[in-house]
Amino acid sequence: MARENTCQFAILGMLCREPMSGYGLRQAIEQTVGHFWQESYGNLYPTLERMEAEGLAALDREEHSPGGRVRKVYRVTAEGRRVLAEWLRRPVVPHVERNELLLKLFFGARVGPEASLEHVERSRAEAEGLLAALRLIDEDVRRSREGHPELPYWHLSIRAGLLGLEAHLRWCDEAQEALQRLAHTKGSK
Repeated sequence: MARENTCQFAILGMLCREPMSGYGLRQAIEQTVGHFWQESYGNLYPTLERMEAEGLAALDREEHSPGGRVRKVYRVTAEGRRVLAEWLRRPVVPHVERNELLLKLFFGARVGPEASLEHVERSRAEAEGLLAALRLIDEDVRRSREGHPELPYWHLSIRAGLLGLEAHLRWCDEAQEALQRLAHTKGSK
């Protein structure tokens, strides 16, 4: 079975919120689902054009910028809403996450515990920053979107991100302890 272009479903979901340009879609994806879903910008525009050709999205209007550029703003069509709803009801296709940190740790014996420890420490620092940012997003969304009918759904995705980052930080602590023991054992030999 060919891998489905989930980019189109991210675009359809965003266009259900409001008409947007390609640039607006990029920003909306980054600001809303960016903590768990990222889309290649090189894939975004061709997918949007294909969706227009297939009748899933339509040109809503053209906006002219002061610099003379024309920005096309798209809206979702009834067919696009139907296709999105159909996709939302289908089971999630399992996937294997690509995690470079875990791959490097798996082969870490080739370079010793010090290099692996540096990777884990960097990952921990990055996760701490992401967790702090996601907590701010959670607070802001709850405060600014109180009563919004989609808020419970948004909160579920934010909560998954929060719990995932908290679990990753706990794992980093365990990995750091284990690697420090390895480094100490190696150094005492």
